[in-house]
Amino acid sequence: MSRRIRPWGLALVGSLLLHAALFGGLRWELPQWREPPEAPPLDVRLATAPKVAPKPVEAPAARVPAPKPPPARPPARVHLQPPARVAAPEPEPIIVPVAEPLPPTVAEPGESAPEVAAPAEPELPPLNVLPPRLDLRYRLSYGIASGQQTLVWVNEGERYTLTSVAAATGVAGMFYRGHFAQTSRGRITTKGLQPEEFWDQRGKKHSRATFDAGQGLIVLVPDKGAPRQFSFEGEVQDALSLFFQFALTAPPSGEQLAYTVFNGKKLRNYRYEVLGEVQLDTRLGALRTLHLKRADAGDGRFEIWLAIERYYLPVRMQRSDEGDSVMQLDIDAITP
Repeated sequence: MSRRIRPWGLALVGSLLLHAALFGGLRWELPQWREPPEAPPLDVRLATAPKVAPKPVEAPAARVPAPKPPPARPPARVHLQPPARVAAPEPEPIIVPVAEPLPPTVAEPGESAPEVAAPAEPELPPLNVLPPRLDLRYRLSYGIASGQQTLVWVNEGERYTLTSVAAATGVAGMFYRGHFAQTSRGRITTKGLQPEEFWDQRGKKHSRATFDAGQGLIVLVPDKGAPRQFSFEGEVQDALSLFFQFALTAPPSGEQLAYTVFNGKKLRNYRYEVLGEVQLDTRLGALRTLHLKRADAGDGRFEIWLAIERYYLPVRMQRSDEGDSVMQLDIDAITP
């Protein structure tokens, strides 16, 4: 194997030859140069250059991978609000309040739920004002029989008493003796009369009924036999208080009226039609009256005329039974 000549060795030999040429026998002359004085001879000896041990070539160190830096956390998002835009002033909108339903209220454990106010009832029209006492006298006719009937009204503030007494007169009095009497007592409310007791006497027979408006119950105690009970809802009238219920609430707002009536023996539902105003000739003269007629024919026909300018008091009544026998009452006097 040939030995390779190092580049730095060639460079050293070249340098020695150049110095030998310059300082040895070789001369370089240019025409314009003067020949310098002869220099003293130099003793040049070539010496072998010392061998320089080559530096060991170090193997490149193995690259150790640098540890990976921990993943950088994403920068926190900062929500910047854009600067408020200054706009030209606009007219303020007109806000119309709209009623929204209130959320349901949930009661805490052990706490009672709040009471919800019941819807208000429609306001009732005021009752007609009647004098503290009224005495009405009627002429009674029933076929060939005749008689008289009195009706007394007593108002004691929040309570009332109504008494009716009928008796036969003339020839009929010789055959029909005794009295037919009825009494109604109770309270006066914003809706009219509220009976609490009703007595019914026909000759020697009599009965008594009590009304419990809170329980909706009527208890009838006859002179003979066991008591009887009747249940009702809402308002109720008896056969006597109904006449003054008409007077207190007239004129009616509708063309038809409905009443639950206890007639002394049983409880019935009646409807009355308002037929309008009628001019009526009476012992008191011509009277403007309001004519009402019962629409139900189950208990026969019944009609009544109320004097508009005399407290809407009944001045004529007609009743017919199943045999078409008609009993009629006509006013003779009203005091006061």
